[in-house]
Amino acid sequence: MLSPGLDTSLRRLGLIGALVALAGAALMTGSVVAASGPHDRFHASIDEEQVENEGLEASERRDLQHFEEEAEEHPVTGDQFLFSRCRFEPFAGDENFYSSLQSWEHDVIVNDTEFEFADGTSCWNPQNEQNIVINPTNRNNIVTSANDYRFEFRCYAYVSMDAGATWQDVILPGWSAPTGAKGVFKTTGCGGDPVLAFGPDGTLYFSGLTYFFDQFPAHQASGIAVSKSTDGGLHWTNPVLVNYQSAGNWFYDKEWLSVGPDGTVYVTWTKFYQGPRGFGYVQSPIVMSKSTNGGKSWTPVMPVSDAAHPFNQGSQVGTTSDGTLYVAYEATSPVNNYTTDALVVARSEDGGVTFTNTEIARVFDDLDCYPIQEPGGQDRQTLTNAQIRMNSYPSMAIDPTNDLIAIVWTDDEGAGNCGTGDDHFEGVTSNQVKLVTSADGTTWSDVRTITDTPADKVFPAVGANAGLISVGYFTRDYATSIGADRRCGIVERDADTGDFVVPTDPDRASAVVCIDWALKTSADDFGQQIRISSESSNPYILFAGSFIGDYEGTAVDDQGRTYTVWTDSRGNPGVTSPNQDTYVGIVDFEDLPQ
Repeated sequence: MLSPGLDTSLRRLGLIGALVALAGAALMTGSVVAASGPHDRFHASIDEEQVENEGLEASERRDLQHFEEEAEEHPVTGDQFLFSRCRFEPFAGDENFYSSLQSWEHDVIVNDTEFEFADGTSCWNPQNEQNIVINPTNRNNIVTSANDYRFEFRCYAYVSMDAGATWQDVILPGWSAPTGAKGVFKTTGCGGDPVLAFGPDGTLYFSGLTYFFDQFPAHQASGIAVSKSTDGGLHWTNPVLVNYQSAGNWFYDKEWLSVGPDGTVYVTWTKFYQGPRGFGYVQSPIVMSKSTNGGKSWTPVMPVSDAAHPFNQGSQVGTTSDGTLYVAYEATSPVNNYTTDALVVARSEDGGVTFTNTEIARVFDDLDCYPIQEPGGQDRQTLTNAQIRMNSYPSMAIDPTNDLIAIVWTDDEGAGNCGTGDDHFEGVTSNQVKLVTSADGTTWSDVRTITDTPADKVFPAVGANAGLISVGYFTRDYATSIGADRRCGIVERDADTGDFVVPTDPDRASAVVCIDWALKTSADDFGQQIRISSESSNPYILFAGSFIGDYEGTAVDDQGRTYTVWTDSRGNPGVTSPNQDTYVGIVDFEDLPQ
């Protein structure tokens, strides 16, 4: 969702989380959970513990400055605190770090805007968290979206009508007061987690969160809404609520969107039950709603996940050509007494009335699989010498030409002490991309690790069409040195002097933290890793380095051309200074960039 402080994919740590999740399991499954309780990783965003400990109204957590202030108030070592990349130009000596983009790279953000930090320094507003879609009736019509922090968090679609050569930034009407909102949207606004889906007739749908947290928990409201475009994303209808709760005990998160072959629109999401008045985490089932009249009205909420899986997050929905519905999500598994997670696929042959939920694979993101962010972050799992929060949610694509289902995710199996049952990670992370496929939706391939270098990979996104599977992902493979200006290093700030300083911790001082976006395809059986970003960029750019989004996107057209989208920290070289922007890489099957 839009503000990482409001995102509900928090990673639950410690005894409190185990006890609260145990209560939820008992509610849902009776005696399934043993006395030790689950070590669940999914947790609603604003609860009693956060309000008491941080003393913040939920509305304050939207502010980009909050992350800088939190870092400053929690020094990493001594008097030094984490500092975002966009704010230390004096240390680097030059803000024009990056070269012009290459021919296959496109920054889709047009007319970016600036904001000021409390100390008067400024940075360009970020965009992060994307997916990307191709019009089935016009392969030149490409559309992506992102959490966009310009102009009071309005909803945007980024539209190309010429196969990605040029882009228009389109503000969706009716999602916020400045864009003509009516009813609850006057106060709930555009909440993020944007997702796009084309119907078979070329109708385009946009889904997102909408919420209101001021005066928590008395006036907490949370909902899912959908807008529609019939001209490829250039013009949009006002949003329609799919479902909405204002009782203060539910929070909706991580919705996903798909359109079936008959035009039925499906939306799935995580329904966090936070307990009475929002205090505590009880359960987080995956649910759905559907529309059979082009998004004008929506069914009541329908369950997707089953009673055996009460703790879930990160669903994606899709359909095959016969209308069979598939929902992939990450769940805490009863197989290991709710101490580990699994990839689950829910399958429905009756339009979502009933589902069969099947655990497809073990997911290695246990409490002992990753280090935790440094102070100033959000107590999330991260990678070695990194600060970005990360997850193991699945990305799913269904090839419209042969109904092959492909699902990817990343986890840390085999690294350090991951999977041994400890309560913390020891070692060096080596996160890798994993893939499973199915030709019929019931029989699945063995889990295959499609990346093979030790460097971490994160946030994979899969697309499939014309018999080709393409998988994009972040990797730490290409950044090998910090650089004299610490372009790819961590910089901290001295709380007493205000000086930009090298970390005192030798491991952090020497850590190379830049990342790139890369791609593998089934064209060569996922053999070659193709570097898409032409230069590595430093994610310590905004949010004190703790957030670059929770998902990215990849799509393949009917000719095998791949479009892949990611959050890049170069900004728009020659136009803006470094910041988080939405980049699209265009990869022709016959002319892959090396």
